[in-house]
Amino acid sequence: MGRQSSRPLSMVLKAALGLASLSLAGCPSNFCLLKVCRGPNQTNCSCSWSTCPSGSTFDTARNTCVCEPGRMSLGGSCLNPAEANAWCGKGNHFEPRGCVRNVCAQGQELDSDTGQCMAKQQVDQVAQNMGVPIGQNQKLGCPPGLVLVVEGPQGASCVPPQNTCTRDEVWNGQVCAKSAQCPPGSIFEPAKSACIPYANPEEKSYTVDLQQWVVSSYGPEGGAGTASFCSAFSKKPLAFGVTAGGSIRVKVTVAVQVPGSQIPQAQVVTSGIVEASNAPVLPKGAAEIQRAAQEILGTLLPQGGKSNQTGATTHVSCLIINAAPPTAVPATGGG
Repeated sequence: MGRQSSRPLSMVLKAALGLASLSLAGCPSNFCLLKVCRGPNQTNCSCSWSTCPSGSTFDTARNTCVCEPGRMSLGGSCLNPAEANAWCGKGNHFEPRGCVRNVCAQGQELDSDTGQCMAKQQVDQVAQNMGVPIGQNQKLGCPPGLVLVVEGPQGASCVPPQNTCTRDEVWNGQVCAKSAQCPPGSIFEPAKSACIPYANPEEKSYTVDLQQWVVSSYGPEGGAGTASFCSAFSKKPLAFGVTAGGSIRVKVTVAVQVPGSQIPQAQVVTSGIVEASNAPVLPKGAAEIQRAAQEILGTLLPQGGKSNQTGATTHVSCLIINAAPPTAVPATGGG
């Protein structure tokens, strides 16, 4: 009889102790507020109330939030397959190892404007539109060390490989390498080599520190934009009017608004200017910047919860390089 009554008492004590600690130290993100333990030794524990974001649960063994089955941990969120594909961006898709560029058949090239593959004849027409003759057993390509990016039927560019990394990659000086993925509610910052939490530690429900999320997602105020943000559009120099051999630095304003402090209602607005002239970027470039910002916001919306403020802004810069003009290369190799 005494043994039976000790179980609920233990459960109540665990809950009371947990809530008492909250009143003293606030409610940390990724925290279990009510742990229920069962079994003879009270070792079979589960969390019935936590500050984990939507799509995740608190793992009592690992003492952190983890994604629910069928969801992928990306950008600090737990995304379903459709959301993961959207986050990877146009022309890419999600696989178990992360974001992967869509692969086209032999002789075809990926159209970065549509995310679809272009037939060899269409690519040859792009070359013709650019005044690049393509002979037999040749294709449109780039000098060694550069990557061909086709931007619709009218043009293509040769860009540095570091500008073509997928959203979950960073350039390590030699190749695009997959970056670490963090527990829900935090984002990996390569400059700090650490997972930076963005959930407010002083709330009893999931609450986002909006300024921290904006900085971690898009870049610090006055600094360089994150690779996951800039690489989505820096690989498209023609959209910004950058011709072969040229480069510009674009200053981007990213403003996130959260009506009613409700995260699912969050919106993002961007604007970009050319640093050297203070002139607005071309409309197509502006659309690319907005698209990239919207894709990243797609990791915040499914998390649910609320924001600690109704708006946050950051100003970042991204370098856009058109390294060389495309040229004819052997069809069996080259860029």
